[in-house]
Amino acid sequence: MLVPSSTRRSVAATAIALFVFAAGATYTVQPGDTLSDIANENGTTATALARENKLSNPNRIYVGQQLVIPGAATSAGVASSSAHTVKSGESLSTIAAKYGMTTEALAQANGITNTNVIYVGTRLSLSGEPIDFTPGSGSAGSHTVTTGETLGKIAAAYGTTIDTLVELNSMTNPDLIRVGQILAVPGGGFICPVPGGSFFNDYGFPRSGGRFHEGIDLFAASGTEVVAPVSGRVEFKIGSIGGMQFNLYGDDGATYIGSHMDSFGASGYVAAGTAIGTVGDSGNAVGSRPHVHFEVHPEDGPAVNPYPYLEKACK
Repeated sequence: MLVPSSTRRSVAATAIALFVFAAGATYTVQPGDTLSDIANENGTTATALARENKLSNPNRIYVGQQLVIPGAATSAGVASSSAHTVKSGESLSTIAAKYGMTTEALAQANGITNTNVIYVGTRLSLSGEPIDFTPGSGSAGSHTVTTGETLGKIAAAYGTTIDTLVELNSMTNPDLIRVGQILAVPGGGFICPVPGGSFFNDYGFPRSGGRFHEGIDLFAASGTEVVAPVSGRVEFKIGSIGGMQFNLYGDDGATYIGSHMDSFGASGYVAAGTAIGTVGDSGNAVGSRPHVHFEVHPEDGPAVNPYPYLEKACK
């Protein structure tokens, strides 16, 4: 994914010009910038950048210098950008102002709940359009059968029908339930995947190989139970990077991914809250503090920051 950092540019507006494709978007050199860094963040090369700006020495750029980004697209005079990497001395408000956004819109687009805290090196989305997604919507929770209960009583308690419970649990005989049996029930919502775990908003942090963190790390003691955050179908995989990993295809239409586990639990269709593994340090996390790397992909699309969801569910 490209990480542009271009700024607003004043362009003469016309009534019919919706898009202007030109070498016209500009970038203001910040402390610590190199021409290569700027080129990488804007999807171009240092050579092209030097040529576009007639730089006789590409190693000599100065703070505050305005560089034209070759081939950048603008709309109504605003440089087209998709992301910004936080630099030392920047705040959310200064970054927002730089791209013509409000601080609130930038925070919402990046799952930031405390606008006073951002971290150097974090990649921020500049889309300004937060995903309209409620995790756990249409999801199922779980109910453990106790003495004297019938399927009819359980259905009434959850405001549903016997037929719905039969279908949700793939039951062949609704008259046969047993004490201690766990039944999926409607309305489970979103559950904390590592109850009691600790975490902070490390979404967008830089990783090796030019990657950025696309999830939140939930830290807990090795062997701590990992549960399905929503109801859906669980599949397991093992890889050199994610180690022991679950992929949960939620009833809410999202895909949930948890990596670096120590063991696997229930698979197939599960209700929210079902144990599906334990916390570990597998994959490329061997030797690190035990945790689960947790991602959310609404409608099988790009990852979104799950921090706001976790903050509410993991209290």
